[in-house]
Amino acid sequence: MTQTLNADLEVIFPGKSVMAQQMRERDWTATPLGDPCLWPDGLKIPLRMLLTSRFEMWLGWGDDLCFFYNDAYVPTLGIKHPTALGRPFHEVWSEVYADVADQVARVRAGEATWNQALLLLLERSGYPEETYHSFSYSPLYDESGAVKGMLCIVNEETERVIGERRLDTLRRLGMNLVGATDRSQVREAVCDIFAANRRDFPFVLLGLASGERIEITGCTPDVGNMGDIEWPADVIGTTGTLAIALDVDRSWPTGAWDIPPREALVLPIPGTADQSPFGTLILGLNPYRRNDPEIADFARLIAGQVSGALGNIAALDAERRRADRIWLHSRDLIVVVDAEGVFRSVSPSWEVVFGYPSEEVAGRPFADFIADEDLGPSTQALAAALADGDLTGYENRFRTRAGNYRWISWHTAMEGGLVYAYGRDVTDQKESVRALAAAEDALRQAQKMEAVGQLTGGIAHDFNNLLAGISGSLEIIERRMAQGRTEGLERFLKGAQSSAQRAASLTQRLLAFSRRQTLDPRPTDINRLVRGMEDLIGRTVGPAIAVEVVGAGGLWPARVDAAQLESALLNLAINARDAMPDGGRITIETANKWLDERGARERDLTPGQYISICVTDSGTGIPKEIVDRIFDPFFTTKPIGQGTGLGLSMIHGFVRQSGGQVRVYSEPGEGTTMCLYLPRHVGAVDEDEPNDTSIAASGAGETVLVIDDEPTVRMLIVDILEEAGYASIEASDGQSGLKILESDTRIDLLITDVGLPGGMNGRQVADAARIFRPDLKVLFVTGFAENAVVGNGHLPPGMEVITKPFVMADLANKITDLIEGANSAR
Repeated sequence: MTQTLNADLEVIFPGKSVMAQQMRERDWTATPLGDPCLWPDGLKIPLRMLLTSRFEMWLGWGDDLCFFYNDAYVPTLGIKHPTALGRPFHEVWSEVYADVADQVARVRAGEATWNQALLLLLERSGYPEETYHSFSYSPLYDESGAVKGMLCIVNEETERVIGERRLDTLRRLGMNLVGATDRSQVREAVCDIFAANRRDFPFVLLGLASGERIEITGCTPDVGNMGDIEWPADVIGTTGTLAIALDVDRSWPTGAWDIPPREALVLPIPGTADQSPFGTLILGLNPYRRNDPEIADFARLIAGQVSGALGNIAALDAERRRADRIWLHSRDLIVVVDAEGVFRSVSPSWEVVFGYPSEEVAGRPFADFIADEDLGPSTQALAAALADGDLTGYENRFRTRAGNYRWISWHTAMEGGLVYAYGRDVTDQKESVRALAAAEDALRQAQKMEAVGQLTGGIAHDFNNLLAGISGSLEIIERRMAQGRTEGLERFLKGAQSSAQRAASLTQRLLAFSRRQTLDPRPTDINRLVRGMEDLIGRTVGPAIAVEVVGAGGLWPARVDAAQLESALLNLAINARDAMPDGGRITIETANKWLDERGARERDLTPGQYISICVTDSGTGIPKEIVDRIFDPFFTTKPIGQGTGLGLSMIHGFVRQSGGQVRVYSEPGEGTTMCLYLPRHVGAVDEDEPNDTSIAASGAGETVLVIDDEPTVRMLIVDILEEAGYASIEASDGQSGLKILESDTRIDLLITDVGLPGGMNGRQVADAARIFRPDLKVLFVTGFAENAVVGNGHLPPGMEVITKPFVMADLANKITDLIEGANSAR
């Protein structure tokens, strides 16, 4: 029977905790609660939870709220443990029951309550003690649903609340003392702080030495004339921390409490270095925090802060007097700065340079005068100077009274925890250096323009040859047609077209150098493009050089301008050929590359997936001293007349515009590898379409507005439109074209040059037209390729671009695609 009873009690009071053991041993039948085996689940269930929890918890049950608690709650009870077990709640905490009685009533009505860091004066140590607790009261129910008890989960926060209060006092005292320049300001700062915190010290008396006397001041009005009390000499003159009993017959200020302090703490305000104490602090002690082990340390921190402020003032006074004697006639700046960045003293020359009298500067932090951008670096420089890292020629900017800034070059030395700095105004010298740099930049620009001028001669020669081929062919065609001779004209037509295409290619190369070409990126099968160039490259480099193409299996596509990529690969192959005058081998290899953060950083790219195309030769290699210059415009190692130095620069510009990067790997005598890295395109690759130059009559009378300031270009476009079955309207500039667009005239497509005269470019016309024609289709035609104007390859839907010169069939196909796309959307 006993074993069964014990087993039942271990279920009701589970665990091996002290309180579980005591509850099992308690004779509950002698209490109003009776046999535990007959207790309702409404009590037993939360009781088991309480005993197995490591959180502070107690619960009360029945009309008197019979008191149960766990081991975690024992420190809160103090001397009330273990007699509190089973007693009514109002008896256990009789001293604070009135503070929570209203909450108990609310819980009995079924409402839960919560308290955050509530002040409770608990008598757990034999006297009322300042404590703070965060706790909740929750109702407990019996089987009928009636409230029969309550559960309290509590967390004592006394140390946190008091610790944060004292830290806040120290922080605010330190802030109040910053910038104090005399003893009255120190006294005011101390009294302001302790008037706001009267729990730790119900009253504070501050005594400051004045000659042989100590002048004692009360920090709050209720102190009255206590400063006139004749304190014993051994108390006022104490060299250590002294606790004294207060006369119970005197009426002491109570501060935040309802009873006066019984004791006071007396301690000196230490002097700095070998100086005598600056004074004495008398601090009335909290009557509800007896034998506080941390109060003396807290008081000494306060005295230390006050000492530091008074020491700063004494040192500042001494430095001011010394500065008046030594620095009166110096035209350079001489300052003394402490570890907090406060000017202890500045020479009178500060007013000469900046317009501020020295007395307005001393005692203030240098942050009040320095340029905002220089504050952070100058603070770090001060820290270095304080660590015996003397500064030499350190420059920063200080603001003058007029609001402008002067550059100062500083030299420093540190002694006794202070930085002594000598500064010279170097503003005029820096202006001279800046002017010299501007002149040098202008010279470099002039040299660049000279190089461009030298390049122009060769370009003009090429263009003249091409123009001669075009104009000569057209002249022969015109003469023969006038004579009625039409046979053999195809040869001259093809000659003119070939010259025009070569001129367009040269223009694109120049635009690539200037980084202004409009690219036409499309999803491209890189392996197919490289294989398609293998024969061309082989014929270009000649029979003495073997060409090998190694295409990676499963190569990802890239979104790139295929024509520009072909041109880049051909240029790389020609460079490789020139590096192998006696023959050799060129290998073109493709690969998939997944670059992590490190690999991408080494290649100046963002991490991700890329396709690499590497052209490797077995030639002479590139000397290390010029590897970093090979992508510079006009840089070449070839003899005059054999290279412009634009090839690699244009390749680099094209690849960077495509979102990739070029990297070179070379060893003198071992050959060179040039790798192009292009971002992977996720998606399908467009299949090649046959080159059909015919123009289909696909139009159904739709109207196209053509804006171009060049009459010949307008004539060609209008002719194509008529041949394709479209109606056309012409305009020579943006303003006149916009007027047509603002009218009710039907416009199915706008074709506009990008560069238009009269203040509106083609993109501006299109954007303005889309305000009132939001679905307007637009085809930009450009010969100058203002890439930024037409969106850097990212045009809105319904806008496309074609570059002059263009194949007429390509223009007709773009027109048809745009118009048919618009019709299908309707």
